Amino acid sequence: MLSADEKEKAAVIERLRPDFIIEQAEFLEGGLSNRCMKLTANDGSQFVWRPEAASTKAFGLSRDNEFEALTLASTAGLTVQPVKRYPEGLLNPWIEGETMTEASLDIAATLQAKVHELPPLSNTFDPFDKGLVYYSNLSASSLNDSLNAVHEHFQKHRFTSGMPLATCHYDLGYYNFIRQNDGEVKVIDWEYAALGDPAMDLVMTSLANGLDLETLVNRYCQIRRIDSVADWFDACRMWQPVAAYLGVLWFALGYELYGEGIYKERSAFFLKQLEGHIAS
Repeated sequence: MLSADEKEKAAVIERLRPDFIIEQAEFLEGGLSNRCMKLTANDGSQFVWRPEAASTKAFGLSRDNEFEALTLASTAGLTVQPVKRYPEGLLNPWIEGETMTEASLDIAATLQAKVHELPPLSNTFDPFDKGLVYYSNLSASSLNDSLNAVHEHFQKHRFTSGMPLATCHYDLGYYNFIRQNDGEVKVIDWEYAALGDPAMDLVMTSLANGLDLETLVNRYCQIRRIDSVADWFDACRMWQPVAAYLGVLWFALGYELYGEGIYKERSAFFLKQLEGHIAS
């Protein structure tokens, strides 16, 4: 009898016929989208299958929006053109290369600038609305007085930074950078991409890569020839607690879905940060 994993692989292989004759399927490790598969076809071509998984719904994501973002970003050479959108998921080409283990300031700032210079996406990202999505999908077992207080605080103190909206990636971490054999870096996992506040994107990029925020903003503004560096840094500082708020909820939801202790630890880490912020 086939295991659940083998049945899932077989279903994807059958679904892609006759477009593609898949001979091998293997689940990819890491991240919350761990039901993604690497597929190898009979002609040797390779793909990534990104399904409509439980995490997709829980985190309020859309494969349609991801398809649009990939298509747009591929025109600028930031990634590769997606293959096809199916009702059950999204098929992308496999990008040959090595997933980076860290990103330098120059790489992160340069990629960030290129993302923000893309034409606008049709879907939008509001951090406070996203917080509502995450919170609404948490079970009662994940809720406590401290988390509820943090959530209520940020929902009652919504704001905008006044920065012009731009296409953002919102998960621009080294783990989503593939260095190809020719040295070029491609960006993957565009599922959170949306039209939103670029200052918030910079905050999330600094967190994802362990980069000092002020240093990142300075280099980013230098690359884009932006003179109002202080205004950008002020906007980023406004978003820092909101990024932590989303982190509390995102990691709590991730722990519910996958039960990995690191998610629970990270949620608690951000929650402790914010308890002091709210009290001050």
